[in-house]
Amino acid sequence: MTLPVWVLLVGTLVNTVGSFLMLFLTLYLTQKGFSPFHAGLALGAWGAGRIAGAFVGGTIADRVGYRFAMALSMFSTAALITALIGAANLGNPWLVVLAALAAALLNGVWRPPAQAMITEATPPGHLVMVMAFWRLAFNLGVLVAPLLGALLSRVSWDLLFWVEAGSSALFGVLALTALPAVAAPASTPAAPSAPAPPTGYGRVLRDGAFVLFLFALLVNGIVYIQGPATLPLHLNGLGYRPEVFGALVSLNALVVICLEVPVTRLTQRMRPRTAVAAGMALTGIGLSLWSVELGIAGLVVATLVWTMGEVVASPSMFAYPGQVAPPHLRARYIAASTVANQIGYSVGPVLGTALWAGVGGAVFWICGALAAVAVLAVLAGVRTVDTVKASTPAEPESVAASTDADPKRVSEGAAVDGSVP
Repeated sequence: MTLPVWVLLVGTLVNTVGSFLMLFLTLYLTQKGFSPFHAGLALGAWGAGRIAGAFVGGTIADRVGYRFAMALSMFSTAALITALIGAANLGNPWLVVLAALAAALLNGVWRPPAQAMITEATPPGHLVMVMAFWRLAFNLGVLVAPLLGALLSRVSWDLLFWVEAGSSALFGVLALTALPAVAAPASTPAAPSAPAPPTGYGRVLRDGAFVLFLFALLVNGIVYIQGPATLPLHLNGLGYRPEVFGALVSLNALVVICLEVPVTRLTQRMRPRTAVAAGMALTGIGLSLWSVELGIAGLVVATLVWTMGEVVASPSMFAYPGQVAPPHLRARYIAASTVANQIGYSVGPVLGTALWAGVGGAVFWICGALAAVAVLAVLAGVRTVDTVKASTPAEPESVAASTDADPKRVSEGAAVDGSVP
Protein backbone atom coordinates (compact mmCIF):
# COMPACT_ATOMS: atom_id res chain seq x y z
CA MET A 1 0.00 0.00 0.00
CA THR A 2 1.08 3.57 -0.62
CA LEU A 3 2.15 6.05 2.05
CA PRO A 4 -1.05 8.16 1.76
CA VAL A 5 -3.13 5.01 2.19
CA TRP A 6 -1.25 3.99 5.35
CA VAL A 7 -1.70 7.49 6.77
CA LEU A 8 -5.43 7.41 6.04
CA LEU A 9 -5.82 3.94 7.56
CA VAL A 10 -4.13 5.08 10.78
CA GLY A 11 -6.05 8.36 10.81
CA THR A 12 -9.34 6.55 10.26
CA LEU A 13 -8.63 4.16 13.12
CA VAL A 14 -7.67 7.01 15.48
CA ASN A 15 -10.71 9.05 14.50
CA THR A 16 -13.15 6.14 14.80
CA VAL A 17 -11.80 4.92 18.15
CA GLY A 18 -12.49 8.42 19.46
CA SER A 19 -15.98 8.74 17.95
CA PHE A 20 -18.10 8.79 21.10
CA LEU A 21 -20.63 11.49 20.31
CA MET A 22 -23.01 9.34 18.26
CA LEU A 23 -22.92 6.59 20.90
CA PHE A 24 -23.12 8.60 24.11
CA LEU A 25 -24.69 11.95 23.23
CA THR A 26 -28.14 11.18 24.67
CA LEU A 27 -26.66 9.76 27.88
CA TYR A 28 -24.26 12.71 28.15
CA LEU A 29 -27.03 15.27 27.80
CA THR A 30 -29.47 13.56 30.14
CA GLN A 31 -26.68 13.28 32.72
CA LYS A 32 -26.30 17.05 32.33
CA GLY A 33 -29.99 17.52 33.12
CA PHE A 34 -31.41 17.92 29.61
CA SER A 35 -34.77 16.37 28.77
CA PRO A 36 -34.90 13.19 26.66
CA PHE A 37 -36.63 15.24 23.94
CA HIS A 38 -33.74 17.70 23.64
CA ALA A 39 -31.20 14.87 23.83
CA GLY A 40 -32.97 13.04 21.01
CA LEU A 41 -33.22 16.24 18.99
CA ALA A 42 -29.46 16.79 19.32
CA LEU A 43 -28.80 13.21 18.20
CA GLY A 44 -31.12 13.68 15.22
CA ALA A 45 -29.28 16.88 14.33
CA TRP A 46 -26.01 14.94 14.44
CA GLY A 47 -27.35 12.33 12.00
CA ALA A 48 -28.74 14.93 9.60
CA GLY A 49 -25.51 16.92 9.75
CA ARG A 50 -23.40 13.91 8.82
CA ILE A 51 -25.46 13.31 5.67
CA ALA A 52 -25.27 16.98 4.64
CA GLY A 53 -21.55 17.00 5.42
CA ALA A 54 -20.84 14.33 2.83
CA PHE A 55 -22.40 16.51 0.11
CA VAL A 56 -20.35 19.49 1.25
CA GLY A 57 -17.20 17.36 1.47
CA GLY A 58 -17.53 16.18 -2.12
CA THR A 59 -17.78 19.75 -3.36
CA ILE A 60 -14.92 21.13 -1.27
CA ALA A 61 -12.61 18.22 -2.13
CA ASP A 62 -13.19 18.45 -5.88
CA ARG A 63 -12.69 22.22 -5.86
CA VAL A 64 -9.73 22.79 -3.54
CA GLY A 65 -8.11 19.41 -2.98
CA TYR A 66 -8.36 16.41 -0.70
CA ARG A 67 -5.84 17.24 2.02
CA PHE A 68 -7.29 20.68 2.69
CA ALA A 69 -10.84 19.27 2.89
CA MET A 70 -9.81 16.61 5.42
CA ALA A 71 -7.82 19.04 7.58
CA LEU A 72 -10.67 21.57 7.52
CA SER A 73 -13.11 18.86 8.55
CA MET A 74 -11.07 17.54 11.45
CA PHE A 75 -9.96 20.86 12.97
CA SER A 76 -13.47 22.31 12.64
CA THR A 77 -14.97 19.19 14.23
CA ALA A 78 -12.59 19.49 17.18
CA ALA A 79 -13.52 23.15 17.69
CA LEU A 80 -17.26 22.53 17.42
CA ILE A 81 -17.22 19.55 19.81
CA THR A 82 -15.50 21.87 22.27
CA ALA A 83 -18.32 24.37 21.68
CA LEU A 84 -20.87 21.60 22.29
CA ILE A 85 -19.28 20.85 25.68
CA GLY A 86 -19.50 24.53 26.55
CA ALA A 87 -23.15 24.73 25.47
CA ALA A 88 -23.99 21.64 27.52
CA ASN A 89 -22.35 23.11 30.61
CA LEU A 90 -24.31 26.34 30.08
CA GLY A 91 -27.52 24.29 30.03
CA ASN A 92 -28.81 25.77 26.76
CA PRO A 93 -30.50 22.99 24.75
CA TRP A 94 -30.80 24.97 21.51
CA LEU A 95 -27.12 25.87 21.51
CA VAL A 96 -26.38 22.16 22.03
CA VAL A 97 -28.56 21.19 19.06
CA LEU A 98 -26.95 23.87 16.88
CA ALA A 99 -23.43 22.80 17.94
CA ALA A 100 -24.27 19.13 17.27
CA LEU A 101 -25.60 19.97 13.79
CA ALA A 102 -22.56 22.09 12.91
CA ALA A 103 -20.07 19.59 14.33
CA ALA A 104 -21.70 16.73 12.43
CA LEU A 105 -21.79 18.67 9.18
CA LEU A 106 -18.07 19.45 9.37
CA ASN A 107 -17.29 15.93 10.57
CA GLY A 108 -19.04 14.46 7.54
CA VAL A 109 -16.78 16.41 5.16
CA TRP A 110 -13.67 14.26 5.59
CA ARG A 111 -14.82 10.93 4.22
CA PRO A 112 -15.32 11.67 0.47
CA PRO A 113 -11.84 13.27 0.08
CA ALA A 114 -10.23 10.45 2.08
CA GLN A 115 -11.84 7.81 -0.12
CA ALA A 116 -10.96 9.78 -3.26
CA MET A 117 -7.32 10.05 -2.19
CA ILE A 118 -7.18 6.31 -1.48
CA THR A 119 -8.60 5.67 -4.95
CA GLU A 120 -6.00 7.86 -6.67
CA ALA A 121 -3.08 6.58 -4.59
CA THR A 122 -3.84 2.87 -5.18
CA PRO A 123 -3.13 0.83 -8.31
CA PRO A 124 -6.55 -0.09 -9.77
CA GLY A 125 -6.06 -3.82 -9.37
CA HIS A 126 -5.59 -3.46 -5.61
CA LEU A 127 -8.28 -0.91 -4.80
CA VAL A 128 -10.95 -3.40 -3.66
CA MET A 129 -8.48 -5.00 -1.23
CA VAL A 130 -7.39 -1.60 0.11
CA MET A 131 -11.04 -0.71 0.69
CA ALA A 132 -11.37 -3.92 2.71
CA PHE A 133 -8.46 -2.75 4.91
CA TRP A 134 -10.07 0.69 5.20
CA ARG A 135 -13.30 -0.93 6.38
CA LEU A 136 -11.26 -3.01 8.81
CA ALA A 137 -9.91 0.20 10.34
CA PHE A 138 -13.46 1.49 10.69
CA ASN A 139 -14.77 -1.72 12.19
CA LEU A 140 -11.94 -2.02 14.69
CA GLY A 141 -12.61 1.55 15.76
CA VAL A 142 -16.33 0.84 16.11
CA LEU A 143 -15.50 -2.21 18.24
CA VAL A 144 -13.18 -0.32 20.60
CA ALA A 145 -15.06 3.00 20.88
CA PRO A 146 -17.98 1.82 23.08
CA LEU A 147 -15.64 0.10 25.53
CA LEU A 148 -13.25 3.04 25.75
CA GLY A 149 -16.13 5.48 25.99
CA ALA A 150 -17.68 3.57 28.88
CA LEU A 151 -14.37 3.69 30.76
CA LEU A 152 -13.88 7.41 30.14
CA SER A 153 -17.43 8.21 31.21
CA ARG A 154 -16.67 6.75 34.64
CA VAL A 155 -14.06 9.49 35.05
CA SER A 156 -15.99 12.37 33.49
CA TRP A 157 -18.66 12.79 30.83
CA ASP A 158 -16.91 15.93 29.60
CA LEU A 159 -13.66 13.97 29.27
CA LEU A 160 -15.40 11.69 26.78
CA PHE A 161 -15.89 14.52 24.31
CA TRP A 162 -12.59 16.23 25.04
CA VAL A 163 -10.95 12.98 23.90
CA GLU A 164 -13.10 12.96 20.74
CA ALA A 165 -12.08 16.54 19.99
CA GLY A 166 -8.45 15.52 20.51
CA SER A 167 -8.71 12.51 18.20
CA SER A 168 -10.21 14.73 15.47
CA ALA A 169 -7.42 17.28 15.87
CA LEU A 170 -4.81 14.50 15.74
CA PHE A 171 -6.25 13.25 12.45
CA GLY A 172 -6.13 16.83 11.16
CA VAL A 173 -2.43 17.07 12.06
CA LEU A 174 -1.77 13.75 10.29
CA ALA A 175 -3.56 15.03 7.18
CA LEU A 176 -1.54 18.25 7.06
CA THR A 177 1.86 16.78 7.83
CA ALA A 178 1.84 13.32 6.26
CA LEU A 179 -0.41 13.58 3.20
CA PRO A 180 0.60 15.19 -0.11
CA ALA A 181 -1.16 18.38 -1.14
CA VAL A 182 -3.29 17.48 -4.13
CA ALA A 183 -4.61 19.90 -6.71
CA ALA A 184 -8.24 19.47 -7.62
CA PRO A 185 -8.30 17.72 -11.04
CA ALA A 186 -9.41 20.05 -13.81
CA SER A 187 -12.35 19.20 -16.00
CA THR A 188 -11.96 19.07 -19.76
CA PRO A 189 -13.28 22.35 -21.23
CA ALA A 190 -16.11 22.11 -23.73
CA ALA A 191 -15.63 23.27 -27.30
CA PRO A 192 -16.51 26.97 -27.78
CA SER A 193 -19.57 26.13 -29.87
CA ALA A 194 -20.83 23.40 -27.53
CA PRO A 195 -23.26 24.09 -24.67
CA ALA A 196 -21.66 24.06 -21.22
CA PRO A 197 -21.95 20.58 -19.71
CA PRO A 198 -23.58 20.20 -16.28
CA THR A 199 -21.17 20.44 -13.39
CA GLY A 200 -21.11 19.32 -9.77
CA TYR A 201 -23.87 17.04 -8.56
CA GLY A 202 -25.92 17.85 -11.65
CA ARG A 203 -23.31 15.95 -13.65
CA VAL A 204 -23.50 13.03 -11.21
CA LEU A 205 -27.27 12.83 -11.54
CA ARG A 206 -27.01 12.93 -15.35
CA ASP A 207 -25.10 9.63 -15.16
CA GLY A 208 -28.10 7.32 -15.44
CA ALA A 209 -26.16 4.11 -14.81
CA PHE A 210 -24.61 5.55 -11.66
CA VAL A 211 -28.02 6.74 -10.44
CA LEU A 212 -29.18 3.12 -10.63
CA PHE A 213 -26.20 2.19 -8.47
CA LEU A 214 -27.19 4.94 -5.99
CA PHE A 215 -30.72 3.57 -5.92
CA ALA A 216 -29.33 0.11 -5.15
CA LEU A 217 -27.27 1.55 -2.28
CA LEU A 218 -30.33 3.31 -0.88
CA VAL A 219 -32.44 0.14 -0.97
CA ASN A 220 -29.62 -2.00 0.37
CA GLY A 221 -29.17 0.43 3.28
CA ILE A 222 -32.88 0.17 4.13
CA VAL A 223 -32.65 -3.62 4.01
CA TYR A 224 -29.36 -4.11 5.84
CA ILE A 225 -30.21 -1.86 8.79
CA GLN A 226 -33.15 -4.08 9.75
CA GLY A 227 -30.61 -6.22 11.60
CA PRO A 228 -30.01 -3.75 14.43
CA ALA A 229 -33.38 -1.99 13.96
CA THR A 230 -36.06 -4.68 13.67
CA LEU A 231 -34.43 -7.97 14.64
CA PRO A 232 -34.43 -7.20 18.41
CA LEU A 233 -38.19 -6.54 18.27
CA HIS A 234 -38.72 -9.77 16.35
CA LEU A 235 -36.65 -11.80 18.81
CA ASN A 236 -38.44 -10.27 21.77
CA GLY A 237 -41.77 -11.17 20.18
CA LEU A 238 -40.59 -14.78 19.85
CA GLY A 239 -39.67 -14.87 23.53
CA TYR A 240 -35.88 -14.73 23.27
CA ARG A 241 -33.85 -12.91 25.91
CA PRO A 242 -31.91 -9.74 24.93
CA GLU A 243 -28.65 -11.69 25.28
CA VAL A 244 -29.55 -13.63 22.12
CA PHE A 245 -29.69 -10.44 20.06
CA GLY A 246 -26.44 -9.25 21.62
CA ALA A 247 -24.75 -12.53 20.70
CA LEU A 248 -25.96 -12.32 17.09
CA VAL A 249 -24.71 -8.73 16.72
CA SER A 250 -21.35 -9.74 18.22
CA LEU A 251 -21.19 -12.65 15.76
CA ASN A 252 -21.76 -10.21 12.91
CA ALA A 253 -18.94 -7.93 14.07
CA LEU A 254 -16.55 -10.83 14.65
CA VAL A 255 -17.14 -12.34 11.21
CA VAL A 256 -16.74 -9.00 9.43
CA ILE A 257 -13.48 -8.20 11.24
CA CYS A 258 -11.99 -11.67 10.82
CA LEU A 259 -13.19 -12.66 7.34
CA GLU A 260 -13.66 -9.55 5.19
CA VAL A 261 -9.99 -9.14 4.23
CA PRO A 262 -9.44 -12.87 3.46
CA VAL A 263 -12.70 -13.11 1.48
CA THR A 264 -11.80 -9.97 -0.47
CA ARG A 265 -8.71 -11.74 -1.80
CA LEU A 266 -11.22 -13.76 -3.82
CA THR A 267 -13.90 -11.16 -4.54
CA GLN A 268 -11.40 -8.56 -5.80
CA ARG A 269 -10.99 -10.80 -8.87
CA MET A 270 -14.71 -10.48 -9.67
CA ARG A 271 -16.26 -7.70 -11.68
CA PRO A 272 -17.84 -5.09 -9.38
CA ARG A 273 -21.28 -5.92 -10.75
CA THR A 274 -20.90 -9.57 -9.73
CA ALA A 275 -19.48 -8.96 -6.25
CA VAL A 276 -21.97 -6.24 -5.29
CA ALA A 277 -24.99 -8.11 -6.66
CA ALA A 278 -23.96 -11.36 -4.96
CA GLY A 279 -23.43 -9.60 -1.65
CA MET A 280 -26.79 -7.79 -1.76
CA ALA A 281 -28.49 -11.07 -2.65
CA LEU A 282 -26.93 -12.76 0.38
CA THR A 283 -28.09 -9.88 2.57
CA GLY A 284 -31.66 -10.38 1.40
CA ILE A 285 -31.51 -14.16 1.83
CA GLY A 286 -30.14 -13.82 5.35
CA LEU A 287 -32.90 -11.40 6.33
CA SER A 288 -35.58 -13.66 4.84
CA LEU A 289 -34.26 -16.59 6.89
CA TRP A 290 -34.84 -14.64 10.10
CA SER A 291 -38.58 -15.00 9.48
CA VAL A 292 -38.28 -18.82 9.49
CA GLU A 293 -38.55 -20.16 13.04
CA LEU A 294 -35.73 -22.73 13.31
CA GLY A 295 -34.52 -21.96 16.81
CA ILE A 296 -31.13 -20.59 17.81
CA ALA A 297 -29.32 -22.57 15.11
CA GLY A 298 -31.54 -21.03 12.44
CA LEU A 299 -30.90 -17.53 13.77
CA VAL A 300 -27.16 -18.14 13.70
CA VAL A 301 -27.27 -19.41 10.09
CA ALA A 302 -29.42 -16.47 9.01
CA THR A 303 -27.05 -14.02 10.72
CA LEU A 304 -24.03 -15.60 9.05
CA VAL A 305 -25.67 -15.32 5.60
CA TRP A 306 -26.67 -11.68 6.29
CA THR A 307 -23.13 -10.93 7.44
CA MET A 308 -21.51 -12.59 4.43
CA GLY A 309 -23.59 -10.32 2.24
CA GLU A 310 -21.82 -7.36 3.85
CA VAL A 311 -18.42 -9.06 3.58
CA VAL A 312 -18.81 -9.89 -0.13
CA ALA A 313 -20.39 -6.63 -1.32
CA SER A 314 -18.86 -3.84 0.76
CA PRO A 315 -15.24 -3.58 -0.50
CA SER A 316 -16.32 -3.52 -4.16
CA MET A 317 -19.24 -1.23 -3.28
CA PHE A 318 -16.85 1.26 -1.68
CA ALA A 319 -14.30 1.04 -4.49
CA TYR A 320 -16.72 1.38 -7.43
CA PRO A 321 -17.74 5.09 -7.24
CA GLY A 322 -14.15 6.32 -7.33
CA GLN A 323 -13.30 3.93 -10.16
CA VAL A 324 -16.03 5.11 -12.54
CA ALA A 325 -16.07 8.82 -11.65
CA PRO A 326 -14.48 11.46 -13.92
CA PRO A 327 -11.32 12.58 -12.07
CA HIS A 328 -12.58 16.12 -11.45
CA LEU A 329 -15.81 14.76 -9.90
CA ARG A 330 -14.38 11.80 -8.00
CA ALA A 331 -15.15 13.13 -4.52
CA ARG A 332 -18.68 14.10 -5.56
CA TYR A 333 -19.39 10.61 -6.92
CA ILE A 334 -18.11 9.14 -3.66
CA ALA A 335 -20.14 11.64 -1.63
CA ALA A 336 -23.31 10.78 -3.56
CA SER A 337 -22.85 7.09 -2.82
CA THR A 338 -22.16 7.83 0.86
CA VAL A 339 -25.32 9.92 1.13
CA ALA A 340 -27.48 7.30 -0.62
CA ASN A 341 -26.28 4.64 1.79
CA GLN A 342 -26.71 6.88 4.85
CA ILE A 343 -30.23 7.89 3.86
CA GLY A 344 -31.09 4.19 3.64
CA TYR A 345 -29.68 3.66 7.13
CA SER A 346 -31.70 6.63 8.42
CA VAL A 347 -35.02 5.76 6.76
CA GLY A 348 -34.73 1.99 7.24
CA PRO A 349 -35.42 1.81 11.00
CA VAL A 350 -38.58 3.94 10.66
CA LEU A 351 -39.94 1.83 7.79
CA GLY A 352 -38.86 -1.49 9.28
CA THR A 353 -40.32 -0.98 12.74
CA ALA A 354 -43.58 0.36 11.27
CA LEU A 355 -43.87 -2.70 9.03
CA TRP A 356 -43.00 -5.03 11.90
CA ALA A 357 -45.81 -3.52 13.97
CA GLY A 358 -48.22 -4.38 11.15
CA VAL A 359 -47.02 -7.69 9.73
CA GLY A 360 -44.60 -9.08 12.33
CA GLY A 361 -41.83 -11.35 11.09
CA ALA A 362 -43.10 -11.11 7.50
CA VAL A 363 -41.18 -7.81 7.35
CA PHE A 364 -38.08 -9.88 6.61
CA TRP A 365 -39.70 -11.45 3.55
CA ILE A 366 -40.44 -7.93 2.34
CA CYS A 367 -36.77 -7.10 2.92
CA GLY A 368 -35.80 -10.09 0.80
CA ALA A 369 -37.97 -8.76 -2.04
CA LEU A 370 -36.42 -5.30 -1.70
CA ALA A 371 -32.95 -6.85 -1.82
CA ALA A 372 -33.91 -8.49 -5.13
CA VAL A 373 -34.84 -5.02 -6.45
CA ALA A 374 -31.42 -3.73 -5.37
CA VAL A 375 -29.70 -6.64 -7.12
CA LEU A 376 -31.56 -5.87 -10.37
CA ALA A 377 -30.53 -2.21 -10.11
CA VAL A 378 -26.89 -3.26 -9.67
CA LEU A 379 -27.02 -5.62 -12.64
CA ALA A 380 -28.54 -2.87 -14.80
CA GLY A 381 -26.43 0.05 -13.58
CA VAL A 382 -22.96 -1.08 -12.56
CA ARG A 383 -20.56 -0.77 -15.47
CA THR A 384 -17.41 -2.71 -16.20
CA VAL A 385 -14.50 -0.82 -14.68
CA ASP A 386 -12.25 -1.90 -17.57
CA THR A 387 -14.07 0.56 -19.82
CA VAL A 388 -13.04 3.38 -17.50
CA LYS A 389 -9.39 2.38 -17.09
CA ALA A 390 -8.56 3.18 -20.69
CA SER A 391 -9.25 6.86 -20.06
CA THR A 392 -7.49 6.95 -16.67
CA PRO A 393 -3.85 8.09 -16.49
CA ALA A 394 -1.44 5.39 -15.44
CA GLU A 395 0.06 7.58 -12.72
CA PRO A 396 -2.32 8.53 -9.90
CA GLU A 397 -3.24 12.20 -10.16
CA SER A 398 -2.64 12.62 -6.44
CA VAL A 399 1.09 12.45 -7.18
CA ALA A 400 1.28 14.05 -10.59
CA ALA A 401 -0.88 17.02 -9.63
CA SER A 402 0.77 17.79 -6.30
CA THR A 403 0.74 21.50 -5.60
CA ASP A 404 3.70 21.28 -3.26
CA ALA A 405 6.84 22.75 -4.73
CA ASP A 406 8.79 20.24 -2.68
CA PRO A 407 10.24 17.73 -5.18
CA LYS A 408 10.99 15.35 -2.32
CA ARG A 409 7.28 15.08 -1.53
CA VAL A 410 6.47 14.40 -5.17
CA SER A 411 9.17 11.77 -5.57
CA GLU A 412 8.05 10.02 -2.38
CA GLY A 413 4.53 9.81 -3.68
CA ALA A 414 5.68 8.49 -7.04
CA ALA A 415 7.94 5.93 -5.43
CA VAL A 416 5.29 4.34 -3.29
CA ASP A 417 2.64 4.21 -5.99
CA GLY A 418 4.08 1.06 -7.46
CA SER A 419 3.82 -0.89 -4.23
CA VAL A 420 1.08 -3.44 -3.59
CA PRO A 421 -0.90 -4.37 -0.50
